[in-house]
Amino acid sequence: MSSPLSCSVCNKAQSTEVDIKRCGRCRDRFYCGRDCQLSDWPTHKRTCGAITPRSSDSPRAPRWYDKHRKCRDGNLHEGDLELITWPCEREGTGWGHCIVEESEEMKEKFEKEFMGNEKKLYRYWPQAFRWTCCGTDAGMDWGCDHHGTGSKPCSCDFCRMGKPLPDSIYHKDSASRHGLTLQRGPDPRSFSSASAAIAKHGRSVFGLEM
Repeated sequence: MSSPLSCSVCNKAQSTEVDIKRCGRCRDRFYCGRDCQLSDWPTHKRTCGAITPRSSDSPRAPRWYDKHRKCRDGNLHEGDLELITWPCEREGTGWGHCIVEESEEMKEKFEKEFMGNEKKLYRYWPQAFRWTCCGTDAGMDWGCDHHGTGSKPCSCDFCRMGKPLPDSIYHKDSASRHGLTLQRGPDPRSFSSASAAIAKHGRSVFGLEM
């Protein structure tokens, strides 16, 4: 008989009182509750999802979300799609980036109805995921904010104007940017006097922050 699952942090074993859950992304770590998961994240995030399946004839086997990587603005998400399992007090959200009151119901739906299948959850609720390259949630199909770290120049107005992304827009404490260290620009490849003038004019017309 196999031994019961146990928490990767406190070693508490699965029982009628303790429901052990897997890490929703790598499925390799186990937790008895949110407190242990949150305490483990600063260390676990360095390796979570780092090991990916490989096929014999390619350097990386295709992931189910590869077809969703391209934004409408032509930029490519160059990070991984990650399930949001942590709460965000600022946004009032919990597991799956749902409002706190509905997060447990969403988690139960994922585990029981979708049998832990992230692809099915994505089809149902793409906002439950975030891109690790730019910290935008997967429900957005535009504006991948590389700000100088992507293979192509960033297309945001601030990089085009030669300015870093301001605090009022960046929201580093949002759920989708939790635990990420992201470049805020400016991307030197994006700047030109012509593109800067266009960006400034467009933002002034619509009353947007400069």
